[in-house]
This record gives sequence, C-alpha cells and structure tokens, in this order.
Amino acid sequence: MSKSRINIDRQVLNDLYHGQSLSPYKIGALMNCSWATIANRLREYKIPLKSGSAARIRYRRADFSGNLAEKAYMLGFRIGDLNVYSPTVHSETIVARCHTTQREQVDLITRMFSDYGQSTISCNGRHLHVNCYLNQSFAFLLDKSESAWSWVDKSEKYFIPFMAGYADAEGNFIINQGKARFKLDSYDLSVLKAITKWLADIGVKYKFRQIYKKNDVQYIRGFKSKYNGDLWRLNINEAASLDKFILLIKPYLKHAIRIEQINICLENIEDRKINGTI
Repeated sequence: MSKSRINIDRQVLNDLYHGQSLSPYKIGALMNCSWATIANRLREYKIPLKSGSAARIRYRRADFSGNLAEKAYMLGFRIGDLNVYSPTVHSETIVARCHTTQREQVDLITRMFSDYGQSTISCNGRHLHVNCYLNQSFAFLLDKSESAWSWVDKSEKYFIPFMAGYADAEGNFIINQGKARFKLDSYDLSVLKAITKWLADIGVKYKFRQIYKKNDVQYIRGFKSKYNGDLWRLNINEAASLDKFILLIKPYLKHAIRIEQINICLENIEDRKINGTI
C-alpha cells in the first residue's frame, strides 16, 4: 500500500521558503514531513531554489536551537580554537573546522555540532582534521571580533558558558610545585580583558601579564618560531579563587581532558585543606 501524498499549498510553500527564508528542513518540520518531500514540492511547483548549493546538500542540517547559553559556549570555543567560514558568498553552508593532535578535541567538536549537521574527520600522521557542515543559522560564528560576542559580557548567566567554551579551547588546569593552578595563554586581548573584569567582579584573584611581543623569536627543540602577535598570560593560583572559578564553569565544560584536569585540581585543593597548608 502506497503512502498518501502530503498536500502543501504552493503559495504557502513559496511564502515559507522565500518570504520567511526557511530551509526545506525547517519547513518539513512544520509540515510534519521530510525535507525531501519539501524539495520535491519545490521542484514540482517550479519554485526557484535560492541557490545551486541547495540542490547539492547531501546531509541533514538543522537550524541552531536558539539557546543563548549554548550559543555563548560555542562563541567562546570558536574564538579559541575554531576556524569558521562560508565556502562562497552565496553558499548555504557554514563550515566549522579545526586541526589538532588531540582526539578529545575532535570528539568535543563533533558532539557540539552533532544535532545540526554532518562532520568529517581525516588524519595526517598525528594531526587530525575535523570539518562540520552547518546551515546559515550558524552565521553568528563567522565573525570572531568583539562585536560578535560582546553581548555575553553584559550577563554573568551567559558569560560563564562563554568562559567555559574559551577555557575548553585555550585553558589548562595544572599542578605546579604541588599546587593546583589555571593557566591561559592567548593573543585575544579583548577577550582576556573581559575575563579579567569578570574575575575581579566575582572576587577571584588572578595574575595577568604580557609574556611575548609580536615578532619575538623563540627556539623550540632547535626550531625558530616567531610570535604573530602580542601573547598574554592569565593565571589563577590562589586556592580559594581557583576553587570558586572551577565550580562556576564546571557545569559547562565539555572537553574530556579539561574535566579530568579540574577534578585533579579540586582534589589537590581539598588535600591541602585537610593538611592545613592552605
């Protein structure tokens, strides 16, 4: 027995697709049918496609959820460790990509976008390359300038997940000289200024300084390396401050290595409390 045909009014479909700029996936969800059904109706009704790229999309893509905490985390992680671009001016695709040697980083990125689009992973020696293919609802990730994320600085509710995303990408929780510490090295001065302001506002003690200037040269294992910009370092060393910082961002952290690190640091702080060295 064949499935009954789903009837969709041409004018309604045209308004949703062109007037409201909804994707076939979104329209399908509204009409309780598949995106393929919507694509078939567009062709049957001879409704012009927005671009050739629409016909070439092979995998399901879903619109961003609109959750602002999720958006804040993504922005923080994007600034820290994602390259995001649109292949062409009129492309319906947004590509988020990363090159890394950490499998945990790749796992985090693919999980982050698993509900929204297809990801591909390739390997070149120790180097892993991940590409996530998203729709235009992720255009907010294209711009990494301050204007794209400054809204999170106005609310602690959203700054904390933003901070967690940035820490997952750039931060390290370490044990140094027997004490738990947080270290973050970055070229993103505007982000670091926002972070230090937030830390001061919540009473977390920190150290912040420039460690290299643009074009400074360093030799690593005999190879010459030049810094592309001014490099800054943020440290949180004082136990009570680190404890408070960790407990605030811990619910939002997603990086397996970072979560393992903070658990070790929290254990270190607790042991030092028991031993009376704090």
